[in-house]
Amino acid sequence: MSQPIRIDAHSFQEPLAFLCQTMVEKVFREGAQTGWPACVSEDIAMMLRYSLNVYRLLFYLNADTRRTEDLDWHVPYGVTAMSLVRSLIDCLYNVTSILQDPPERGPAYRKSGIQRILKDLDEDEKRYGGQANWDSYIAERRDLTDRLMRMSGFTANQIKDQKPWPTLGRYLEQKGPGATSTSHQHFLRTFTYLGWRQYSALSHGAYEAFAGTLGSLPVGSYYINDFLPHDTRPKVANSYELFVSAHLGRAATVLLCMITELQAYCRFDGANINERIRKVWEPLLPLFEAKELYDGRYAKLMAERGIEKR
Repeated sequence: MSQPIRIDAHSFQEPLAFLCQTMVEKVFREGAQTGWPACVSEDIAMMLRYSLNVYRLLFYLNADTRRTEDLDWHVPYGVTAMSLVRSLIDCLYNVTSILQDPPERGPAYRKSGIQRILKDLDEDEKRYGGQANWDSYIAERRDLTDRLMRMSGFTANQIKDQKPWPTLGRYLEQKGPGATSTSHQHFLRTFTYLGWRQYSALSHGAYEAFAGTLGSLPVGSYYINDFLPHDTRPKVANSYELFVSAHLGRAATVLLCMITELQAYCRFDGANINERIRKVWEPLLPLFEAKELYDGRYAKLMAERGIEKR
């Protein structure tokens, strides 16, 4: 693997954000034209909006003016926020998993979520039932969930019989009849290698996350800089520019993957989406992780689906 490099965020930051906003509108208003259930349009649009807000938050926290002018800003804040890239990866998993079979997997995603809400309420009632304030809260939540279930066109038995939606980790462990991984699993496994795995480790507070490096410094150095030898401390502070460039680039890459997958499936007209996707990929390709994903999947997918110029 090549050493981390700096990329110019100005070349993709806002174009990608506006592209994502466009895709949210397209999915929500025109997605059903592809033949998938209404819940798919609603739920994917929700995940896109959430992902866009994660993306914007990471840039907000690391804006040049904030880092140089806000006296309350500290480097560890920016480091800590980067664990949210794991949330973007999970959304990419959910979206691409639904796109494998939207009529089947789209409702399964929502039914599994409703099932989880009801199970949580059962656990709350078992532990706190009999207390007036808790009984009122649980009854209100059950009523709202029941209305959501009926608005979604599901029955209580369908919710009860739904298999739980697997986490990314469990999904990658599943094997088909031939005990082999699917192409979708092979693609998603990319996000468990190299620097990508660090986001999951950070989310769990695992030691390997703090001992892992970007360049030559362990991530944990940013949290204990005041305990390090005096001659080492400036190196930690000065390395943050490289750190933030790499992680913002990865965040942008995951969001762009999501958008590319949706356009490849839906082939939305208007808003110049295909050209905008191509233009955002270009400045990200010097980043190792983006180039690996582009060469391994998206160059071919974009060509096959008319996104890339032939």
